[in-house]
This record gives sequence, C-alpha cells and structure tokens, in this order.
Amino acid sequence: MKRACVVAVLVMFAALAAMPASAAPTKWVRGPVTSVAADTITVTVKGAASTFKVEPTTLLIARGAGTAQKSEGGPKLGEFVKVGQYVEVRYTESAGVKVATEIRPLATEEEGASKEPAASSTGTSARGAVVSIAADSVVIKADGADVKFAVTAKTQVLGTGVGTKMRELKAAGKATAITEFIAAKDDVIVYYAEGGAAPEATSIRIITKASK
Repeated sequence: MKRACVVAVLVMFAALAAMPASAAPTKWVRGPVTSVAADTITVTVKGAASTFKVEPTTLLIARGAGTAQKSEGGPKLGEFVKVGQYVEVRYTESAGVKVATEIRPLATEEEGASKEPAASSTGTSARGAVVSIAADSVVIKADGADVKFAVTAKTQVLGTGVGTKMRELKAAGKATAITEFIAAKDDVIVYYAEGGAAPEATSIRIITKASK
C-alpha cells in the first residue's frame, strides 16, 4: 500500500513537472523621475515615491541605448534618463525589494509624458514574441509559455510608426485592425487586466518588429 502511494505521488509530480509553466506577470509603473543613481531610480507614482534597484541585467529602452549597451560597462542610466522626465519601469518584487527589469523614457507625445495618468500609472504586463495574432486575440511566448490575451475595440497599439500607419489606413478607407500593425514574431509588451476566459489586453506596445 505504501509502495503504491509513493508511486502515485511520483507520477503526480512528473505530471506537474511536464505542465507548461505559467508566465510570471511583471508589474509596471509610469511617473516622473525624482532621482537617478548608478544602481537605483526613484519614480513618483500617485503622489508616493517608489525606488527601484537597477542591475546589470536591467534593460534600458531608449534611442542610442542599444549602441551604448555594446560598449564597455554598458549604458549609463543618467545619460538617458533625467530628473523630471516621465518613464515607464517594469519590475519584479521580492521581499520588499523592487528590481527594475526594463526602464523606458516616455517621449513627449506618449502616454504619461505631459501629465501622470491617474488611472494608468500602475498595472501588470507580459513581454514576449508574438505566436499568433487575430482580430480578437493575441498569443505571446512569455517565460516559456504561450499566453493568450483577449483583444477588443478598446485595445490600443503603441509603437514607432503606428500613428502614421493608422492615418494612412484611415485616409485609404481601410480598416485599422490590429493585424495591420502586429505580426508573428514581433517583440511586444502586453498590458492587461485580469478577468474573463482570458486576460484582456488594454494596450500592446511593439518593441521590435520581426525581420522579414
């Protein structure tokens, strides 16, 4: 009997190990920078200061940062981020320590740049390569697992050139479906809200378009 129980437990453990890991959600905040150091950045979010640890693995998404990344020592945060500038910080939190995984300065015309949006200064997101895209859903590979998000008419698409293409499609009388902007293998960040059969994408930011 004891042997059977042990076997059953081992079988159950093997089955659980074979299951795909769920994507770990990454939190994000947007707000003005109040201080910048070599290993920390502090952002004001909803009137409160939040400090994030900056590590060598922290990705800086800014014009010219890719070139600096290749140089010895990598990019210096203070060269790309200034006090008073609005940024988006994606981070993980463990034992009360917030570690920035990505820092992205917000351009003047982007969300949260001119003023802090009260309803969208914090949230949850996932980043990965697009596996499939349809008018009502998007699937990305995040943390080794395929994660599906519902897409609605309210889902925004953000990224370089999106606004220009949107105007061109409207001028030509064509539909501005999400499939016109996002394709398989694109590197994207999906900002989402939980609920329903699948989490709902509130906005999708294109980080890098897939090579054709």
